[in-house]
Amino acid sequence: MAIQVNVSSFRKVKDEDEAYTAFTVDVWVSGIHHVIEKRYSEFEKLHQMLKKVSKTPEFPPKKVLKWNPKVLEQRRVGLDAYFQGLLEHETIPHALLLFLEADSANNAIEFLQEADQKTTHQPVIVLDSSIYLQNKNDDSLPNIITEGVLVGLYSPTSVDFAR
Repeated sequence: MAIQVNVSSFRKVKDEDEAYTAFTVDVWVSGIHHVIEKRYSEFEKLHQMLKKVSKTPEFPPKKVLKWNPKVLEQRRVGLDAYFQGLLEHETIPHALLLFLEADSANNAIEFLQEADQKTTHQPVIVLDSSIYLQNKNDDSLPNIITEGVLVGLYSPTSVDFAR
């Protein structure tokens, strides 16, 4: 399963009681694209889980000025680099697949591949191949194409088409 990840943007979200930054993550699983949004705290939880089971790249630190656009852009770039480092491993941890919602995308790919292998339609027209093998000698009209070719190839005089 080929996976590509890009932390492409961020936006401020104002909920009922709180405001936070949501990072937009573009995920491609075997060529199929989907988009997820995650908070920085969700990235932190993922990092805590992954560093228990495998070596992880450097995680971008939390800054005090969390609403500053420059700080948020640095964090976005850091998170993107973090994912690129995680995806360099030969085996991708299951927790990462769940975080990226790649399991459901992979299931969709498998379903589409299975459906593609099955015939999903009924024939509309069935032609009997033996009708093309029959020789019809009772044609009421002459075969003008054959006659034209024979005249053109074997006629002793040239034909004047300018008349």
